[in-house]
Amino acid sequence: MTSQRSETASYHTEECSLEGLKNVDPAGREWQDDAVGDKMNRTKHVRYWAVILMGLLALGSLALIAQQPQSEQREGPLKRKEQKKDDQDFTLRVDVPIVNLDVSVVDRNGNTISGLQPHHFRVFVDKKEVEVTAFAPTEAPITVVMLVEANPSLGYYLTYNNLEAVALFLRQLQKDDWIALVGYDMKSRIEADFTQDQREIMQALQRMQYPAGFRESNFYDALLDTLDRIKDVEGRKAIIYIGRGIDTFSKKNWGDTRKVLREHDAIIFAIGMTWLSQLRNDQYEAAGYNMAISRMTLNLAEAQLKDITKKTGGKAYFPRFQAELPNIYQQVGAVLRSQYSLAIRPSEFERDGKFHKFKVKLVNPLNGEKLKVVDQNGKNVKYKVFHREGFYAPKG
Repeated sequence: MTSQRSETASYHTEECSLEGLKNVDPAGREWQDDAVGDKMNRTKHVRYWAVILMGLLALGSLALIAQQPQSEQREGPLKRKEQKKDDQDFTLRVDVPIVNLDVSVVDRNGNTISGLQPHHFRVFVDKKEVEVTAFAPTEAPITVVMLVEANPSLGYYLTYNNLEAVALFLRQLQKDDWIALVGYDMKSRIEADFTQDQREIMQALQRMQYPAGFRESNFYDALLDTLDRIKDVEGRKAIIYIGRGIDTFSKKNWGDTRKVLREHDAIIFAIGMTWLSQLRNDQYEAAGYNMAISRMTLNLAEAQLKDITKKTGGKAYFPRFQAELPNIYQQVGAVLRSQYSLAIRPSEFERDGKFHKFKVKLVNPLNGEKLKVVDQNGKNVKYKVFHREGFYAPKG
């Protein structure tokens, strides 16, 4: 009987380990082996608290990860967009059609005209006068990209003779301004990413490569790529182009470029280096070569640079010799620092997705006639108003 019970008990112990830790005697009555029961209970408790502890550790790790600050990165002028929360309360919004417009007023010598007041400005959209709702001289930080043609015909000059003139412009930047350097031939390359350290730009200019024998200059593609890079930059932004403006093999054509320019609010200045090529043409013609095609190409490039800058509210400069460059860079810096910022509300605003043209006039508020500006000697000063061509209305 003892052996039988032992075998039975042993059998049921192995079985009950799978079915709830219960033992029965030969009569079918349940019984609990104290030693086995205590051991099983301890095992259950250990496993139970182990699971609880592992869960708490996992939750703690997630909390620590959530609390750790993200690594700091140099964003430059690009700002992270705030994510919208799904649980925000619904609010009804009515879009107010306010359009910002930066205006520069410059005399024929390139000097900026300051001291203008809101009542001197009259703004028209599609030839209809609109309300100026806000006005202020612009003092906000600016983001600048220097776009440089990396052509071997310009390499020596831009590397050595151009640096001092560029330094004059950089000195006019303020501590909150950002600047980057982009070079291009077949493709555009970031030579120096956005920085507030002027030395980085100067060093990048000195390091720029101008491959010998490589003559492709895809100006349209480089310009559109630069515009795309800064489209999300908030506030004022400008591109300073240094090169000839010749395009040899771009994927985009001139019509595409003009259309895209209308979609951006960056102001573009151009320092046309065509004079270097024209000097070379003079030398070849003196040696008996016909350079008519080259001169036509350069004249077309100059016309396109004038058109590009005019559409964006900037200006194209075409120095005839090196000594003119320092003054040009100073003028560009002065214009960027002496703009008037206007906010306007179109009277008949429609979400038609169409392009609408600006026209800005300076008037005498007493009689509505064109504003006369005089110098210290009482002589009339001829001036010109610069602003971007227009804006696209949102669609839908």
